[in-house]
Amino acid sequence: MGELLGSIAFTLIVIAVIAGVWAWISTLLRRGLMALVGFDRICVQQFETLLLYRNGRFEKALGAGLHRIRAGGRQITRIDLRPEVFKFSQGAVSADRFALNLVYVVRTQIVDPRASFESTQNYRNEVCMRLQSVVKAMCSRIPRLEIQMDHQTFGNSVQKAASQVFRSIGCECLTFELMQVDIVGLAVELDTRRMGAAAQGSVGVVGERGSIAAM
Repeated sequence: MGELLGSIAFTLIVIAVIAGVWAWISTLLRRGLMALVGFDRICVQQFETLLLYRNGRFEKALGAGLHRIRAGGRQITRIDLRPEVFKFSQGAVSADRFALNLVYVVRTQIVDPRASFESTQNYRNEVCMRLQSVVKAMCSRIPRLEIQMDHQTFGNSVQKAASQVFRSIGCECLTFELMQVDIVGLAVELDTRRMGAAAQGSVGVVGERGSIAAM
């Protein structure tokens, strides 16, 4: 009985050794010799940057190519550096108080991967919000006719202003193209209409309450 148990134990040991050797050889073939001493092989594409953090702190940025890094205690974030295109339809008010509806296309690109990752929780939402604020502020300084007649000058002004605003989030405005400008009306007239509609609504509610009370 003892010999049988010893034979079984020896067989299990042999199987474990063979499995270990096979795992070692498989890792060596798939990931290279450095993987056996705790290094991972990471490939960074031409259009991206890899941010490396160690125990929550920034360590370094890796450019395109094949890199070997020790995996323990490190976090990796890939940042896509390819330009992005955004299309907007936005309302604004010109310097001479005309309400406008603008349709424009913007091309942006990340120029500081670390800033784009660390400065905001949602990079794209931040770009959209800041860009629309810039367009609104720029429209408030320029008369309606200039915006309509000279798209190029308006676009260049917005592009420069947007690039300055984007700098803190590691981004740059590459192009700004104003596609269409529609006049909605005078902003003062629109405000008056809104106030009149709100007043009529309030009077209607009061009248209904009075009728109910009389009943």
